[in-house]
Amino acid sequence: MKGCEGLYRIDIMTLFPDSVDGVLSESILGRAQERNILHIQTHQIRDYTVNRQNQVDDYPYGGGRGAVLQADPLYRCWEHIQQQGGSHPHTIFLSPCGKPFTQADAKRLAWEHNHLILVCGHYEGIDQRFIDGYVDEELSLGDFVLTGGEIAAMAVADAVSRLVPGVLADRSCYEEESYWDGLLEYPQYSRPAVWHDMTVPQVLSTGNHAAIARWRRKQSILRTRQRRPDLYEKLDLSSKTDRQLLSELEWELSRPSLPQPVVCRPAQEDDLDAIDVILKQAKALLSQRRIDQWNENYPVRKDFLLDIARGECYVLTCGGVVGGFFTLSTRPETGYSAITDGRWCSEEPYVTLHRCAVAEQWRGTGLAHRMMDECGKLAVSMGFHWLRTDTHKKNKAMQRLLRQHGLQYRGNVLVDAPEGHDPHRVAYEKRLAPARRD
Repeated sequence: MKGCEGLYRIDIMTLFPDSVDGVLSESILGRAQERNILHIQTHQIRDYTVNRQNQVDDYPYGGGRGAVLQADPLYRCWEHIQQQGGSHPHTIFLSPCGKPFTQADAKRLAWEHNHLILVCGHYEGIDQRFIDGYVDEELSLGDFVLTGGEIAAMAVADAVSRLVPGVLADRSCYEEESYWDGLLEYPQYSRPAVWHDMTVPQVLSTGNHAAIARWRRKQSILRTRQRRPDLYEKLDLSSKTDRQLLSELEWELSRPSLPQPVVCRPAQEDDLDAIDVILKQAKALLSQRRIDQWNENYPVRKDFLLDIARGECYVLTCGGVVGGFFTLSTRPETGYSAITDGRWCSEEPYVTLHRCAVAEQWRGTGLAHRMMDECGKLAVSMGFHWLRTDTHKKNKAMQRLLRQHGLQYRGNVLVDAPEGHDPHRVAYEKRLAPARRD
């Protein structure tokens, strides 16, 4: 790569050098120039005219509106730069008639050359004879016209310079960005974890780097598919991992969108009819999967009535309609003290998640994940740092949800169950981080 060999140089031929210097001498590019990794210099085209009035333009041959930049001052400026550089530079004219500039072009220019000249046009353009004789290629920012080439030159200079070795701290700074491998970049998040009732995706807070990388790849594929179908059609998604991600995306996209806003609030007696409907749906699903967790005697309406009276039952409403429920108990669970095949990590006070379900029409929309997020936030707001729960050993979907939200398997417990029903449960626990003060 030629760009690795010493100082990388970019010279910009312009009628407005001050406007360019003010942008390209700041921030990352400014620091790279201070460290002698990069050198960007502007050249005032008017300084190279032999006209007493410093005129650099004239009327176009053939008539028409406007003026054309003359070939001679452009050539004199170009020749001066070439003599200073000591080598034949790669010359680019920024023109709406040029090839659309892409990330691939930025790579090529950064890695195959070490000296660029960027020519900024104005008025109706520049004399074609200078283009024919001294320009190596023409580039455009897109299918639109600017008043001059300075904005385009600054964009090209910035995109190329950040790929020059040493300008950024590491290759990963640009290899994970949009267009590098044909994909758009995944969504980014920062603190605080909750802003305007919107939360950061749970997986990004788990510390599981493999899961985070998988989520980011999946989001990049989805974003490219939705926003740039032209790029998506060219992707090679034949690997086993990508085929799995595509299968997941197809299923997720087939699900209905979650109505907004989603609100978590304490349940009221008026919510019992809606809870009964969701409860019936959940029992039917468990029965279909042959999971002996809930039955005709548990849970029932009176259990939720008692939960509501204790202030332990919560509902999630989707666009004002109850879409799910859960119970968060602060009372010690009697069966948990006799845990077997493992142990709890702490004897500190804890809250217990019980009796939770999501309405059938909103399964697969992310509402269950929102429910888990709300459980954690509520527990922390109550002053607790440990969340515990249990589920049936055959309830793999619930176990997967718990693991995705950082709960870890701790052992086996027994619960009160009617005669003829399986009392064995697997227990999970999570240390809750205190809320950040961002």
